[in-house]
Amino acid sequence: MKLISIRKMKKRINVPANVKMVRICAIWLFCIALQAISIPILAQSAKITLRLKNVTVEEVLTSIENQTEYRFLYNKDIVDVSRIVSISVKNELMTLVLDKLFKGEGVSYTIEKRQIVLNKVSARPQDNKQPVKVTGKVVDESGETLPGVTVMIEGVTQGTITGIDGNYQLQVPEGSTLKFTSIGYTTYTQKITRPMTLNVTMKEDSKQLDEVVVVGYGTTTRKNLTTSIATVKTEKISRAATSNMSQMLLGRAAGLEATLTSPQPGGAVDLSIRGAGAPIFIVDGVMMPSTSLEVGNGNQVMPNSINRSGLAGLNPADIESIEVLKDASASIYGIGAANGVVLITTKKGTETRPQITYEGNYSIVKNYSYLEPLSGEEYMNVANIFNKENYLFTNGMYPYGDRPFDNKWVPQFSPQQIATAQTTDWLDCVLKDGSINNHNITITGGSKLLKYYLSGNYYKQEGTVENSAMERYALRTNISSQLLPFLKLTAIVNVNENEYTNSTSGGGGGGNGYDAIQSALTYPSYLPIRGEDGKPTLYSNYPNPAEMIKVSDRTKTSGYYLNFAADVDIIKDMLSFRLMYGINKENANRNLYIPSNIYFMDMYKSRGHLGYVERRNQTMEGTLTFKKQFGDLLRVDAVVGMGRYTNDSNGLELDYEQINDHIAADKVEAAEGAFYPTSFRAADERRSQFARASVDVLDRYVVAATIRRDGTDKFFPGKKYAYFPSVSLAWKLSNEPFMKHISWIDQLKIRGSYGQTGNDNLGSSLYGTFSLAAQYIKFSNNSVTYVPYLLSGPDYPNVTWEKTTMKNIGIDFSVLKDRIWGSFDMFRNDVTNLLGYDSASPLSMTSSVPMNYGHYVRYGWDATINSLNFEIPRVFKWTSQLTLSHHNAVWKERMPNYYYEEYRIRKNEPVNAYYYYETEGVINIDKSNMPESQKSLPADAQQPGYPIIKDANGDNKITIDDVKMRNTLPKIHIGFGNTFVYKDFDLDVFMYGQFGRTRYNYAYRWALVGDVYYTSPKNSNKYVYTIWNSQTNQNGNRRGIASTKAVALPGNVGFEEDYQNASFVRVRNITLGYNLSGKKLGRVGDYVSSIRVFIDCQNPFTFTKFVGVDPEIKTGGDGSKAEYPMTRTYSFGAKICF
Repeated sequence: MKLISIRKMKKRINVPANVKMVRICAIWLFCIALQAISIPILAQSAKITLRLKNVTVEEVLTSIENQTEYRFLYNKDIVDVSRIVSISVKNELMTLVLDKLFKGEGVSYTIEKRQIVLNKVSARPQDNKQPVKVTGKVVDESGETLPGVTVMIEGVTQGTITGIDGNYQLQVPEGSTLKFTSIGYTTYTQKITRPMTLNVTMKEDSKQLDEVVVVGYGTTTRKNLTTSIATVKTEKISRAATSNMSQMLLGRAAGLEATLTSPQPGGAVDLSIRGAGAPIFIVDGVMMPSTSLEVGNGNQVMPNSINRSGLAGLNPADIESIEVLKDASASIYGIGAANGVVLITTKKGTETRPQITYEGNYSIVKNYSYLEPLSGEEYMNVANIFNKENYLFTNGMYPYGDRPFDNKWVPQFSPQQIATAQTTDWLDCVLKDGSINNHNITITGGSKLLKYYLSGNYYKQEGTVENSAMERYALRTNISSQLLPFLKLTAIVNVNENEYTNSTSGGGGGGNGYDAIQSALTYPSYLPIRGEDGKPTLYSNYPNPAEMIKVSDRTKTSGYYLNFAADVDIIKDMLSFRLMYGINKENANRNLYIPSNIYFMDMYKSRGHLGYVERRNQTMEGTLTFKKQFGDLLRVDAVVGMGRYTNDSNGLELDYEQINDHIAADKVEAAEGAFYPTSFRAADERRSQFARASVDVLDRYVVAATIRRDGTDKFFPGKKYAYFPSVSLAWKLSNEPFMKHISWIDQLKIRGSYGQTGNDNLGSSLYGTFSLAAQYIKFSNNSVTYVPYLLSGPDYPNVTWEKTTMKNIGIDFSVLKDRIWGSFDMFRNDVTNLLGYDSASPLSMTSSVPMNYGHYVRYGWDATINSLNFEIPRVFKWTSQLTLSHHNAVWKERMPNYYYEEYRIRKNEPVNAYYYYETEGVINIDKSNMPESQKSLPADAQQPGYPIIKDANGDNKITIDDVKMRNTLPKIHIGFGNTFVYKDFDLDVFMYGQFGRTRYNYAYRWALVGDVYYTSPKNSNKYVYTIWNSQTNQNGNRRGIASTKAVALPGNVGFEEDYQNASFVRVRNITLGYNLSGKKLGRVGDYVSSIRVFIDCQNPFTFTKFVGVDPEIKTGGDGSKAEYPMTRTYSFGAKICF
């Protein structure tokens, strides 16, 4: 091996290729921010020059905004801005231009700071009534001023809008009614009988049927939606202790089943839409990887505790909304959308003055109670009891045979040792309290010319396991510029850097007992941390838990995300074109090192692993959008487009051994042991054409359809392309004339959809593969002259697309004056032509062959119910949200030649079926409780302490007919939230859970009879006292020593033990906030517009009958019996708006 190659790799690891890009982006962000702030200043000295012919008034106003710092506020129902005009002025004052523009049109204007409010001048009082003057201010429920609120006199077109400070004034005919309207707020009306000051507080509109919903390549309103899409608004979710996007989704959306798999810093959440696999993520139109970018732990046996979520560089505070596409709505995305789609929309700038917001918090993180190992004295007593029990069993002594006890057994621990035993808290060496620092600052604002959103985030979390931490720096911008009246450019940039300290908890290549928590639970408590010689004590072949913290394992990831888009209005408000390019580039470095003085994997030996991986995902799309309203009869919304999507990745990793600990990774070529280099490179490309159309007839009947043609380079010619269609319908029943008399129904809509999506992700190449035939390499004159490759795998030209056909029917409703609203859906998804593997023929080149096979069905329902429970305007409000989800999956057809065991269900077998023999306690010491059926089993299954196998069919014998089946899927996923607002206080309580779930209790895995009977056994916990033994626990209900001898039950089916009801409800967040704004800020209000202080508790309570480590988090994976513990987090923070 050439040393230069190692040095090059080392240099590549320490200096990531995209550091320059990060610096360039940072400079670019600064320049954009400077430009955004300086534009209004420069504009103040500009005069107006216009040469416009046959344009609308609105275009003239836009041109004025582009030349000055002013922004126009008006309502199109009040001021006619569609009027065609021609105007030519040069260096004219604003007032003269406006006078000329609105001459004879009855339009007045008021200049307030940098806002120009346009109003209609009333020709005469209504019905000859005397006008009275009404003035006031409009604010939202938090006291924030609301500019742009329309204030209209009911029944006429006369009115005004509020200025930037929320103020308004209007001459109103006496006895008239004023109506205040604004998007996102409920309408407020007030009858006017005298001159008055009318201050109005606008309430947020809780009618979600009118909210804007992001769909594939566009938006629509929920009342016009024909498919099943769940929306999650992130501003109502506590982000204090949330490190990634996935953690915000626990229980928040019906049909989205989210399960926390690891509470470690940046910990993963398994997301599944209606029981499918991982969905695809679309961020602002760009397809993103759903998994985290990680470096492996090498070819040697090394710790590996990483279980993190994807999109780690996306700051949760930058997310505006999340849409979950659950049915045929996903068909527009074709490839990969078979598991559903998650659309993420990030925040953008608005037409307001510059606003600076700081939001930050400090959190204290504590572990839930973990398994408590036996004390030194308890350990010794248990070891003696079960060692003696084993002596009786193996020697056929009573009660396991006819021979009496011979008194030759010698205790492992003497009474004196037991009396003087010390106790070492090994878990205390591994577990600790953690903390979180989370700080965000945003700058947002703009005009019609330029809108900007700038944000920065610093997030640091110290984990609750030694050597576990993460630190993130993230910058994000969203800049949009109306460069020309018909052209808008948008640039979104996100740069981030994450640094992780990877703990040695959570399993590893060494299996049981080779990570820190495993070792802490394994080590006998009577052993001290260090012996009399000052060296760490050793137990069996397990590493010392206190020494494991010396293992150094760090990962550093960095990346950038760019999204550039150009929007062209071909025909204003009707036909537009969008061109978008997005790229996501990430790289990760990992440096893992075990010093030579740590005993790991049966040896003292320094070992290291260096790795570098990177990936790049590109999206290029062009879309043409048509929107047109044809009177009251018809509205058409259509999109056609095409896209190209590329993914490429590469990596280089190196294992090395036996190196000086002071050198380690600084000079790996100094290692005296073997080197194990590996590398990889991969790339794929997809191309697509797609179309979507929606027709709304009479505001009652909506028909929508999509079609997508996807092509992939993974399949052979003739199978590279596939079509994925969908069609959906909606009937707005509440808009029918015959429904108008039903006053308690506000909105009612029935919908149905049908669609197909595809999957090309087999995980391996279908094209023939070649491998190096190293033994045939030829050399000549110290040079390689011949490098042969052998065909190691054939072509598979017949494999084609996996397809998912989705059907859905649903209902959307709002009743009782919009106090209760929600949706209910039923679905069936048929998955056919599954991509998988079958065993190859005996003479094949490979052990398995890829193929299409089988058919299974996922079906179920999900529901969302929202309610406004109680309200006293401006004093108290209580709202609730409930989400429910259920799904099941059954096989309709297996792969050819599938072997069915005799006990298996042949028809509609659950995909998650688990077969077992049920038990009914254990055989007692005199076998008096042993049923007749047990005697049909081998003699070894009739010993005291052996589980009693239940005779399910009552025929007095145990056969495969007694085998039971359980579907391991949870029956119900639930999310339930309540928000209470009292004056300036708000309290939010959100919980989520799962019902009907059964899982193995891994607490019992540390208390198995097979682990405690031998000499110097592993440590155990309190559950060891539930194990049956003939000496001290003849009433034990868990199997005893007799079960350690293998017995083949009929059908080779195992008996069920230690499975428990794992249903749970977890309070995810309790958040209490206090809001200050307006006059309540006093003199501080001159500089600050609002302050919010809050306290938050994450995971404060979990309600469950499960007695294991935790009913939700992953346990037992990768040979592990102990995972990162569940945590409880207490946060204190503030949000300050300037």
